[in-house]
Amino acid sequence: MRSKRFMSLAAPAAVFVILVLAAARMSSTQEMSAEDKKMMEMVMKYGTPGKNHEFLKKYVGEFDVEMKSWSKPGTEPMISKGTMKNELIFDGRYVKCTFDSMMMGMNYMGLEIIGYDLFKNKYVTFWIDSMSTGFATFSGSLDESGKVLTETGEFPDPMTAGKTTQKVKNVTKFVEDGKYMFAMFMVQPDGTEFKSMELTATRKK
Repeated sequence: MRSKRFMSLAAPAAVFVILVLAAARMSSTQEMSAEDKKMMEMVMKYGTPGKNHEFLKKYVGEFDVEMKSWSKPGTEPMISKGTMKNELIFDGRYVKCTFDSMMMGMNYMGLEIIGYDLFKNKYVTFWIDSMSTGFATFSGSLDESGKVLTETGEFPDPMTAGKTTQKVKNVTKFVEDGKYMFAMFMVQPDGTEFKSMELTATRKK
């Protein structure tokens, strides 16, 4: 029961509150109880980057990007180019990716945050862009090689005015140092998939 209670408290805002309260107690004459000390230990345990966060370093740098997109299976892809700047933030807990390109004659910008959630034991990706007002999140894991990240998620389907969601599978593969490929697959109701986007990022010299 105690562990479940702590896990429910340990949402991002709750962790901040716990740290503030603990600091206040440490600065006063009141000593921290054994329970408070245990809570602080758990906060530190789940808040400290580990070996899984090392993978995020592969994304770091400035990249030239070529993107292909398909509206439906069997069609010719629409090709565009862009740039991406990726940097570690919060002492390596996350990597922040800023994307800039042209799409359908319009400037297209995106912001992606990738991290490893020690509570969920999964990689989690957050995405927003300049052509939407929605938020997309995906989560998944690495394969045994440590070079392929597969994530799943869903986002509101604009064709149904957001009443239903579109299931998605994303696969990121690091083919060599300084180069990776990203592919997005739309998962159909019958379980079949088709690739709707492919992105190749090559680190600038």
